[in-house]
Amino acid sequence: MVRGPWHEEADLIVVGASIGGLAAAVLAADRGCRTILVERDKDLGGAAANEVEAIAAAGSRFQEAAGIDDAPARLAADILAATGGRIAPEVATAVAEQGAPLVAWLADRCGEQIELLAGAVPAGHTVARLHSPGERGGASLIAGLARAAARHARISVRTGALVERLVGDDAGAVRGAAVRTDRRGVPHALGGRVLVASGGFVADDALVTEHCPEIAELPFLGAGGGKGESLRLGREVGAATGGLASCLVTPFLATPSQLVVTAPLVALGAVLVNQAGRRFADERAAPLVLASAVRAQPGRVAYLVFDERVATAARAADPFFAHVVLPRTGRRGATVEDLAKQLELDAEGLRQTLAAPLDPPVHAIRVTGARWRTLGGLAVDAAARVLHGSGQPIPGLYATGGAAAGLAGDALLPGTDALAALALARLAALDVAAQVTAAAES
Repeated sequence: MVRGPWHEEADLIVVGASIGGLAAAVLAADRGCRTILVERDKDLGGAAANEVEAIAAAGSRFQEAAGIDDAPARLAADILAATGGRIAPEVATAVAEQGAPLVAWLADRCGEQIELLAGAVPAGHTVARLHSPGERGGASLIAGLARAAARHARISVRTGALVERLVGDDAGAVRGAAVRTDRRGVPHALGGRVLVASGGFVADDALVTEHCPEIAELPFLGAGGGKGESLRLGREVGAATGGLASCLVTPFLATPSQLVVTAPLVALGAVLVNQAGRRFADERAAPLVLASAVRAQPGRVAYLVFDERVATAARAADPFFAHVVLPRTGRRGATVEDLAKQLELDAEGLRQTLAAPLDPPVHAIRVTGARWRTLGGLAVDAAARVLHGSGQPIPGLYATGGAAAGLAGDALLPGTDALAALALARLAALDVAAQVTAAAES
């Protein structure tokens, strides 16, 4: 534990109660580290509550039980292929190696209902390796992690608190953080190593315009989006960044629920229509092209329309879609005309568009185009340590989740965003615990 002019000291200060922040706090505390978890909002989990948060894990016991032969090296190879070689191989390898122990830990330590989605191989993966954390996806994951954190004697959770700056020493190491719980009050000085887990910058218009100008015209309509705090904190202490131009948009943000439809509806046969009931674009177009086309329609919305055959297949492929997305966002009708009446679509136009025989009932989800997430962030090494602009690790500073560049590349494999957030959290917690143990023994 550091010593200095602090109001309070800990072995680890976690900035942001995202899934990565929560996991790091519990993992470090289980290894004897006193941890303070600082969250700006009153709720824990960030944007994860509205996400699938399936975890790509290779060589897990769940795969073994299903007879699937896989290994971390194979996952790392898939990640490097998908990201165009733009990420460090050692980071991809380190992240991939954490998958199997992480899903086991989530099941055994946090009580998550881990289920291997063995029915299909996701795009970019060579085997089935997505592990669902429960029927409610990210909400299930948050519940288990938050419960473990709240019950832990070595974890102090501070909500409604803003980290104003990181505190460093003359040698460039991070020694703590200045935290404000009252806008009119004096910042509270916390001493300890710091893990930044406060998300990306998708909700900050200025940063998006600077780094991802091609998506700046699309709005961010989700909940709990990153506002760029992690970039600001890191840059103030000289941190390097990576992948800031990597970003994701979606043409399928269900409105008004703000849930992204990730189930393979289009691949299964769904069509996208406007208020006139007509198709207006190729549903398989690039996400930015399609998102812009949706925003150009009357009311800036469109409708994903599909029959019960497609719905049944999508439910089987994606538990989050089955238990959260479709019940919360879907409308259905016994006939095309019934569905059109509910949504005030042109019935004749919709009937002509859906000329092929359908398996009733007929379903529809109203969607719009929007920013989804940014992938770049603070550059980290294979131990989740934040790198200085010189290329060397900044002592005492770590990053995970949307705060870290992690696996930012040309594409993001399904399940690797949640994997990276949890894996970098575990790597940081293990590194901090090892340092605390070494200091105690010296």
